[in-house]
Amino acid sequence: MNKQERINTIYRYQQRWLLLRSILAILIGGLVVLTLQSNGEPMYTIPLAFTLTIMLYVIGRERRFVRKLTAVEQAKRIIDWQYVSEMGLLVLLAILFPLIVLINWPAWSLFVVFLGGVILLQVAQKMLDRQMPQYDEEQPMRREIKLDFVKD
Repeated sequence: MNKQERINTIYRYQQRWLLLRSILAILIGGLVVLTLQSNGEPMYTIPLAFTLTIMLYVIGRERRFVRKLTAVEQAKRIIDWQYVSEMGLLVLLAILFPLIVLINWPAWSLFVVFLGGVILLQVAQKMLDRQMPQYDEEQPMRREIKLDFVKD
């Protein structure tokens, strides 16, 4: 499969699961807010953990799908790191936000954690994207998997 076919395949896969991922993201956000407002009541933290687990499963499923498109082991490792870093940021935000509020840290620390996580994720994604062509020229970079590059 050439690079363009891989881009189209991954994009179609992502579009197929977009609604579920969007619903899960909204649920996680709502449950984080409810957890914060209820001071960590199990009534909200348990559904938050469950929903977060489902979201991690959906992201992991996409990771496995994208891994199947390449036969190069080093490219598969880069794909793993890309998705693991995405999952890590999700867990960091969903767990650390309520924890920071519950231990009464200053409000600005939420902003610092969020901004630091996003910046770290972007830097990691760009570094990994730059390495991909060295191992598999036909494997698209994450930034190439968007509507601008899709050609059916």
